[in-house]
Amino acid sequence: MDFSVDRLNAMDHEMTSEIQKIFKVANVSCRSDFTETALMKLNKNPLVKIIGSLMKLAEKNIELCKSAAGKIDVMKSEKIADQKLIIETQQGQMNSVQETVKSEMKSWTDVVKKNTAQRPSGKPLTENSIKQAVRTVNEEKKRSKYLMIYGCHESDKEADFELNKVVKDILYGTDAFPVLRTGEVYRIGRKEPGKNRPIKVEFGCASEVDLILMRARNLRDSDSFKHVYLGPDRTKEEQLAHSKLVKEMKQMIQKDSNKHYFIRDRKICTADKTLSSQTSQSS
Repeated sequence: MDFSVDRLNAMDHEMTSEIQKIFKVANVSCRSDFTETALMKLNKNPLVKIIGSLMKLAEKNIELCKSAAGKIDVMKSEKIADQKLIIETQQGQMNSVQETVKSEMKSWTDVVKKNTAQRPSGKPLTENSIKQAVRTVNEEKKRSKYLMIYGCHESDKEADFELNKVVKDILYGTDAFPVLRTGEVYRIGRKEPGKNRPIKVEFGCASEVDLILMRARNLRDSDSFKHVYLGPDRTKEEQLAHSKLVKEMKQMIQKDSNKHYFIRDRKICTADKTLSSQTSQSS
């Protein structure tokens, strides 16, 4: 039995159904009434039936737990590998920044001259322009902590706890281990009939969002979330640029469908489908 969120939900439904049947046999209405006294009143046949049902449930749960334990071991190994990749990536980014500072930003005077020369119409660098640059950096840093979820069904009267549960199941479906703790979770945009608004999810840091995005491909194996798409929190300009890339990629797929196409670092990349399939199976 392969462990998955769908199988876990199915087991939960089956257990609830079986427990209700046992309550009916024991002639009780709730767990608090299911006592030794109630069982003593039953004949042999009903007791045998109850014991048989409990044994079947126990066996199925043992198999599910064994499968979950194996899955957790695999996820631990993948988590270590992902964390190592994140650390190496961050270290590379830090080294790149240091090199940039050494080679281009030798002094504040150089920075002022460079920014002044780059401003349109020769406009000088002012206090307001510096504040705007700082605001832009802060906004980018804040957006990097948010994950966007697209294509997730929205009910007419969706409660907050229902939305949080769906998001938790989606994150679980990515196989990112452990399931990360989220902050704010809410849908954005105006609600319209027949349309599913995107979900915005807050995390503690940008590296957690990167981890989820790296594991997002695993949702393709989920019956419940294979049509759900995860992405970073983009500005309107970035959204337009990304939409343009998606359109170009679809055209490339129509011309040559023998390759696997994907977008990475704002570029369209290609890979052999056989190698891509082998990589996905080994991940």
